[in-house]
Amino acid sequence: MDETELSRTQLPKELIELEDALFEVKFCPNYKSYKKLVPTLLTYPNANIITFDDDIVIPPDTVAALVEGHTRYPNAVIATRGRLMSTDVEGEFKSYDTWSLIDNSSEVFATYCILPVGYGGVFYPSGSLSSEVTNVAKFTQCADNADDIWFKCMALLKHTPTLILPRHVSTSYKVLEDSQDTALYLTVNTQDRNRSCLYAVAQCYPELNELFSCPGFNKVSVSSELLKELLAKPTLFDSKESGASFFRDAAIKVERTNTHLALQLMKLARKYRPRGPLIIRKIKEYQAKIKNS
Repeated sequence: MDETELSRTQLPKELIELEDALFEVKFCPNYKSYKKLVPTLLTYPNANIITFDDDIVIPPDTVAALVEGHTRYPNAVIATRGRLMSTDVEGEFKSYDTWSLIDNSSEVFATYCILPVGYGGVFYPSGSLSSEVTNVAKFTQCADNADDIWFKCMALLKHTPTLILPRHVSTSYKVLEDSQDTALYLTVNTQDRNRSCLYAVAQCYPELNELFSCPGFNKVSVSSELLKELLAKPTLFDSKESGASFFRDAAIKVERTNTHLALQLMKLARKYRPRGPLIIRKIKEYQAKIKNS
């Protein structure tokens, strides 16, 4: 927790009573969105670490799913949610909003081009990130609040691959309404900051540009079952998942030019996936933008 915002005496009694040999409440400098990983890396540099956002109720079996994924892919970063880092024909990264959310019925693996989305849970095995990951001056300068981008770049510097677990692992996530984290979320990717931060980090670490341009950067591995499913997928909605994905992606494509339309599309997506964390967050983002415009 941020030591500039809270003290131990301000914590709820119920939280303090939960502390034991396995659970501890600790305080750290205001690292903003980096608080969930950087202080832990500084304290336990050789540990396997799992992170979650604090505004989502996580099902009790999610940690077991992440650990099980680690047993099969011990050198990979394991996540429940991810995006494909899309590039254009010239090899330049497209707008972050066009990086497709991975909507997968089985595992998806990539050496380079998958960005783990931190809010849904990420397993970082010991040694998977560059030692530069805790360079506060650098991540504050290059990727302030864009922790997903920074951690991905630190994994790329170690050539650490990424595995995204099947979507069913995270479909029952529930966002806490009116959580304090919402205000931070609204500022993270305004004016395509995530892509700007990606290039800023690459300026600090030029070897990243070599990876971005390597022939195998966009290679993704999927199971034969998922490949068959993708090839056979009809153009019309065959499930609530496909309907939600269609309207969610449509909203994201127009959000920069028509917030009102984006809100309506995202509300349609919510009808198909009422508890989708990204859908709920985006609706709040659009409502806030409309209110303040």
